[in-house]
Amino acid sequence: MTIAKPPSTFDRRQDEEVARSGCLESGRVLVGEDAFFRKVVEGMRCGIVTVDRDAHVLTVNDLARDILDLEAPVRSGTLVREALSCHPRLAEVLVSALEMSHLPNRAEMEIRSREDDGRTIGFTISPISAGDDLLGVALFFKDLTLVERQEEQERLRDRLAALGQMAASMAHEIRNPLASIEVMASLLKRKMSGRAGELELVTKIASEVARLNATVTRGLEFARPLVPELQLQPIIEVLEDSLAETTARFPESKVQLAWDTPAQLPEVPVDAALMRQVFVNILANAFEVLEGKGTITIRLTSVARPAREPGAIDVVIEDDGPGIAPDVQDKIFYPFVTTKESGSGIGLAMARKIVECHHGMIDVEFLPSGGTAFRVRLPLLTDHEADGRG
Repeated sequence: MTIAKPPSTFDRRQDEEVARSGCLESGRVLVGEDAFFRKVVEGMRCGIVTVDRDAHVLTVNDLARDILDLEAPVRSGTLVREALSCHPRLAEVLVSALEMSHLPNRAEMEIRSREDDGRTIGFTISPISAGDDLLGVALFFKDLTLVERQEEQERLRDRLAALGQMAASMAHEIRNPLASIEVMASLLKRKMSGRAGELELVTKIASEVARLNATVTRGLEFARPLVPELQLQPIIEVLEDSLAETTARFPESKVQLAWDTPAQLPEVPVDAALMRQVFVNILANAFEVLEGKGTITIRLTSVARPAREPGAIDVVIEDDGPGIAPDVQDKIFYPFVTTKESGSGIGLAMARKIVECHHGMIDVEFLPSGGTAFRVRLPLLTDHEADGRG
């Protein structure tokens, strides 16, 4: 014989609270009315949007508002197309889900934010039913942007590793005959003393060999793994040192320099020697394209995006020069791609490698006026500190 267990005090209180809140009325679930369930929804670690069968929004939790960059709380009863007017594709998915028998599960979608940066969300849509009646749908989603970036960086690292192995093998094969050519050119120069015409040709051979050998050496440096020694320091000091080194290369240049920096900026964990390579390369390119006239603007801004990723510092180096040829723009960070007659095409590829080993990002914008703006974003936290805060 089974004896029915009397309801516990908690069960009775929960039943009374549900009855008082009106969560159950004629088989309809009014999502969001009950304080208990509202706290459950707000406490979940994913964004939640619920929509009734007439496409009215019933619930949008705080995390959903944060991921979707919604400026104000969404009023219950607002049409989903109106509530998510800044994300029309997502709104259409929800409206379409009300008529679908097989709802999307583990799908992904690109959305935009107020900052107009790309963001990826992974989502699942579940039905809200009472028996055979569909009362609405619930959208559960997470921001996968950081995951996508990490995967892209991993793919890039794999490609660079393969390229590095190939470059190292080629470098060793090329260096041996280069050394022989250089020795023979030196011998010929000694034998041709007093023969100006022939000596000029041999000297040119020697200089071209030296240039090719330098390119091979830079290729090997690019292939070598980097382990930055991070130390907290003011990034503006690194920039000033980089600028001093660059201007020393162009003593006759009349390029104007402009700074746009806030009064205070937090220190950044960087390897100063490596980051100087990045900034010197970008600045030297700007000096070269400006050909002694024009303006280079260095702009620093603090980037604060709590709850999504650590804060960062943006360093923008912008010039008002003629820009970069369209056929090179998509390949600007590729190794051995250059528009210069004497360039190796390693500089910007190396800059990208250095920035990414700092877990930062480097990008370039081609301005409508014809100039170019390079943006380097450096995180304020090291991996260890970020994990400690997570």
